[in-house]
Amino acid sequence: GLYRRVGEGEPQLCPRQYNVEDGKNLMAELSAGNSKLPSALVRYLVAMDGKLDSILSILQKDSFQEFFPNKLMVIEVSASGVLVQSEELEVGELIELVMYLGEFPPRIASAIGRIIRPGRPDMRDKPIFAVQFTSIRDSDREELVRYVFKEDRERIRSEKLK
Repeated sequence: GLYRRVGEGEPQLCPRQYNVEDGKNLMAELSAGNSKLPSALVRYLVAMDGKLDSILSILQKDSFQEFFPNKLMVIEVSASGVLVQSEELEVGELIELVMYLGEFPPRIASAIGRIIRPGRPDMRDKPIFAVQFTSIRDSDREELVRYVFKEDRERIRSEKLK
């Protein structure tokens, strides 16, 4: 993930150049069969929309690095916060972070959070911090919940196979 430091008077999330949610609503309407367009054209438009989402996500990922110059490693994710690994953070600090939840389909979530406490150290004694979200878009929170459930399902499956 990436992050930037946020001042106390700056509680707004950094605006996105492109929001995948905007296109999802239109594509859902077209796919529902309520359109007067031929079904072959609707399928083509839905497929093209998915490809454009992927391209825009890749382009947006590169531009995020301009706004979020600092890197961190996300250790654990929940809907209310994250555990992150970084040597540059301090308890009480307010940061905005961007998390990449998947490449295909592209998934990005961002939130503002406060470093509330140092977390447990990892095996290499790198500092780990707990970040509690103070501001997050509803769509990003839903994306995080989907991501956590998906990861939990995969972990449970892999444990059953052992």
